[in-house]
Amino acid sequence: MKRSLYRVVFICTAVLFLLSCDQLQTKKIESSQYLAEDWKAINLNEVDVYPTFEICNNTPENEEMRLCFEKTVTSIFYEALNKHQVVVSQDLEETVVVDFVINKKGNYCIDTLRVTEAVRFEIPELEQWIHEAARELPKAFPARKEGVPVKTRFKIPVIFKVEE
Repeated sequence: MKRSLYRVVFICTAVLFLLSCDQLQTKKIESSQYLAEDWKAINLNEVDVYPTFEICNNTPENEEMRLCFEKTVTSIFYEALNKHQVVVSQDLEETVVVDFVINKKGNYCIDTLRVTEAVRFEIPELEQWIHEAARELPKAFPARKEGVPVKTRFKIPVIFKVEE
């Protein structure tokens, strides 16, 4: 009788042990599945660190760094454009939008110039002036996402309010 009791306890223990081993198995996740899940979690419309200049590196917060970058870009850009004398034959109140790209190396590229026909007619040199202004911008440190340098886009509106 003792022997059969030992046998029953042994068999029950062995069965429980074998069944519990199934719980210890880890699931193997394919790298492509892991990457796909990680990719979904990344917001591609925002960067972790905004592009910046050396003078903006002392700002502790990312939002302050963004503001410093925007202020520096617009002030240098507007100063360069203000060097030119604009003479028009009719009153002009228009907005030109300059779309910039900062690549992974921190270099600028004008992506798009949205210039109305009225501005193009009255100020034919404007596109050349905008390209010259872009060349005066200092080299930037590129934006970063997940620690990796990434390309970013930004816009500068240029408002012309000129009277003849």
